[in-house]
Amino acid sequence: MTEHAVDPAITEAVQAISNRFGAPGLEEMIEAATEELARARAALEELAP
Repeated sequence: MTEHAVDPAITEAVQAISNRFGAPGLEEMIEAATEELARARAALEELAP
């Protein structure tokens, strides 16, 4: 993975989840994000020629 600056909105969202729900919340967020990433990649694959 290439290094790049993380959008401040993403950083803020992660910190908000961490502050409110702790490590278990971050784990849930990672699981949800992983599922969403798979859906997004599948959709992109369908659009690719």
